[in-house]
Amino acid sequence: MQSSMNVPDQFRAAQFTEKNGQLEIKPTQLGEVKADECVIKVHVCGLHSTDELLKHDLLPDMRYPMIPGGVVVGEIAKPAQQGKRNLKEGTRVVAITFMRGLAEYVAVNEAMVIELPKGFHSGDKQLEAPICAFDATRVWVAHERCHDELKRMNDAERRLVKDLNERMGFKGDGVLVVYGQGGFAKVALDMIKMAKQDRKVILVATSDRWSAGDYGLKDDCLVVVGKHNVADELKKLGGAQGIMCVDMPIQQVEQLLDGCRFHSSIVLLSPRQDKAMQLPIGASLSLSFSPSRARGPNILAKSMTLHGQPLVTHKQLEHAMQLADKHGLRAPVKQFNFDEGGVRQGWAAVEGREQFEAAVVVVSRS
Repeated sequence: MQSSMNVPDQFRAAQFTEKNGQLEIKPTQLGEVKADECVIKVHVCGLHSTDELLKHDLLPDMRYPMIPGGVVVGEIAKPAQQGKRNLKEGTRVVAITFMRGLAEYVAVNEAMVIELPKGFHSGDKQLEAPICAFDATRVWVAHERCHDELKRMNDAERRLVKDLNERMGFKGDGVLVVYGQGGFAKVALDMIKMAKQDRKVILVATSDRWSAGDYGLKDDCLVVVGKHNVADELKKLGGAQGIMCVDMPIQQVEQLLDGCRFHSSIVLLSPRQDKAMQLPIGASLSLSFSPSRARGPNILAKSMTLHGQPLVTHKQLEHAMQLADKHGLRAPVKQFNFDEGGVRQGWAAVEGREQFEAAVVVVSRS
């Protein structure tokens, strides 16, 4: 399919040119565009903590310069030559790019591109769309997979798990937990509430910077690390059946695990390059990212499942965005300009996690 929209040979992109370097706006090129890739003119790019993997050179076989930006909103500048999605030139889209999105143009596999729901076409909603697409979809998929583990158990297994939980002092079905703080935590809370499940949803916040009301919660649904004994608070609620970590669990990890039910799940959605994490696997074995040694409750003894960031399919992205549009999901965002000062400020906000809002960069005005 031919395109009449002009895609320049060179365009601007925000790049890390060296390990641990600062973002710089420099010229770049698309390179070879594969037959199943479409070219998107980027309007808005969302920045995420997962981009730290690029800055700190944590992905194998990657070479500098590296362009961050895992999700974009824009328009089709050049449809895929062997496209199957009927995405025509000018179609407004949202796409999970994984990287290279913080640029004026990006080539994306068509399988990770969906038409932008009408409710996200203008104003603040367009700025929120990248965050809803990336954060809300990951939360939705991770929640569904953890829920599926429970559904796959037969009656005998369910009875055994229930009995073991009762022996541990966990009554009822327990609660679902979001661990972290800020806007990502709020999006996760709201997205889980949209799911069809009967468990209470609470937030284990890593600081008291924001109140329960800021998250749309009642006071009894907020537990603050350092102010409360996390294990005791979770046990009062029947224990945590699933924990969605929108920040790396660093503080009082043993208390968090102690409050988990038998055969529960933990999902890690955000890396923290600047922090050490240690999760005790067994009595004398730990999954360690620091030199210290863990003691106390462990993953093996409770038959817990540890998940990383889930892969997202086209169908799941489409479903999550339709759900977000239908229920009016809002994502708190702060916009930054597409210049060297703007992208560096946005990146500092991502690394510092000091603001409630997610960072989005306005690359071009639609």
